[in-house]
Amino acid sequence: MSTRNGRDEGWSRSTERRSQHPGPHPNRDLGNRSPYPRRLDDAHMSSVLSRALAEGILQSSDCAAVFYDLTHLDSALCALRDSFPSTALHAAAVKANPLIEVLKRIRAAGHGAEVASIGELQLALAAGFAPSDIVFDSPVKTGGELSLALASGVMVSANSLAELARIGHICSVENAAALVSVRINPEVGSGAISGTSVAVRRSKFGVSLLDCRSEIVRAFSEYPWLAGLHVHVGSQGMASDQLLQGVGAVYDLCIESIGVSRLSFFNIGGGLPVKYHESDSPMCFDEYAHSLRKRCPALFTSDIRLVTEFGRSLHAGAGWVASRVEYVQDHPCGSPTVLTHVGADMFLRKAYRPDEWHHDMSVCDSAGHLRRGPPRTFDIAGPLCFAGDFLGRDVALPEDLQEGDYLLIHDAGAYTFGMWSVYNSRFFPAILGYEDEGVSFQHLRRRQTTSELVRFWSRG
Repeated sequence: MSTRNGRDEGWSRSTERRSQHPGPHPNRDLGNRSPYPRRLDDAHMSSVLSRALAEGILQSSDCAAVFYDLTHLDSALCALRDSFPSTALHAAAVKANPLIEVLKRIRAAGHGAEVASIGELQLALAAGFAPSDIVFDSPVKTGGELSLALASGVMVSANSLAELARIGHICSVENAAALVSVRINPEVGSGAISGTSVAVRRSKFGVSLLDCRSEIVRAFSEYPWLAGLHVHVGSQGMASDQLLQGVGAVYDLCIESIGVSRLSFFNIGGGLPVKYHESDSPMCFDEYAHSLRKRCPALFTSDIRLVTEFGRSLHAGAGWVASRVEYVQDHPCGSPTVLTHVGADMFLRKAYRPDEWHHDMSVCDSAGHLRRGPPRTFDIAGPLCFAGDFLGRDVALPEDLQEGDYLLIHDAGAYTFGMWSVYNSRFFPAILGYEDEGVSFQHLRRRQTTSELVRFWSRG
């Protein structure tokens, strides 16, 4: 078993590594962090795209590609690290951006990983994360997956009282060292987007604070290896006061009924919305940390280790998509339709819930230069064989848009290619990382080959 509060030798070594790591040194100004980080504008994207086209980085077969600004990621990681105590573990959500090369960069910056499946756990381990820097946080974990995670020293977030009992059985039978927290649902209600609001009544995530308070407290008496509390209320669409209310409710449980000295760590999850519209004013990392310090001071002053699980706020603004315009189809009774090479296969949420999810769009010509003509409305259709595959209706774009141009889809670094659909067996596009506004490029993932696609659908 682990020592009191779960602080074993591996935990101590990983903490020392993070506190000594100097972190990235971005070449962009971090002085003005409100809002942070700054959005990549269409001029930036045009400059990078034109360089990629001129240098042959973007091949003729690349009818669509994802571009990912690694310098932008470095800036976000730096801002996150500087906003919280140096001992905090910032476990980046792998589901937001599962690219191994990006995960390696996050790990090299001294951060951890939050995984929501055994597959994501394998990605984190392949990227080199120490097990004690990984949070395993799935609502449906098998006994075998729990045994594997516990044996490897991964931090496990139990989603229910039943899962705590299962972990207790595994620990007693296998003599596994447990580094376990229990996820609490503070039930602060839904935000503006119901599909990403996980702290509602009867949520599948976490133990109800309203209905099971005494059972939660009793669990800390019954399970000496239970070392932490975990809370996450959602991300996009959640108001800042809901985020603080959710963390605050679980913090009060700790202070009033469990005791600070009983805990080793407190996981506040992720949850910061990002700027998808120019009019949005989301809270940045240091503003959130400042508000949390006022509401939950013991998380910043005691021996409790703070854990975070940010994902969207690290990645969304760093990525964008360039998709070639294949056809422009005129209609006598409405806006012309732009037919392009990404749709619901990559932008699943945008296609299915267009009123809740937004992406700004721009247009470049075939050489990557921005079109700035007078606006006209277009419908933006993807390549999939179903009628709902649209990225937008009546979208204002330059009227001189034409076949062979590139449609730029902004803020696409999180929850886009990570949710890729294999419907119609479209080739997974190339993902190009770059630094210093396109001075250097690298393939974060090459375009899927025919043999790889056929192998996916084969017997194996």
